[in-house]
Amino acid sequence: MAEAPTAERSFRDRPLGRLAMLVAVLVLAVLAARGCANSSPDVTQERAVEIARKVIAFEPESMQIRFLQQGVPKPRGIWAVSFYNGSAARPSRYQLVRVDAKSGRIVDDGR
Repeated sequence: MAEAPTAERSFRDRPLGRLAMLVAVLVLAVLAARGCANSSPDVTQERAVEIARKVIAFEPESMQIRFLQQGVPKPRGIWAVSFYNGSAARPSRYQLVRVDAKSGRIVDDGR
């Protein structure tokens, strides 16, 4: 009697393969959690506007502010404060000031 040929299992079906996939998923979860861990800013939105107003070169009619995470692998919070005259779509004058949300230091004054 001839023995039936055995089909070789793929790596993902083997116990070692399943363990490797589990470890990979856990590593990705830890990295994602670490990246999102400290997203709350120490500097408030209002304080960021006060800091940014000190360096702008004109008297703005309007302002927009956004909180951004910048940097890899350790992102840092940045307040992006846009000052402009005219419409937001076509400003006649514009300056973007970026303020570090942790320290309040001006990262870029937009000049």
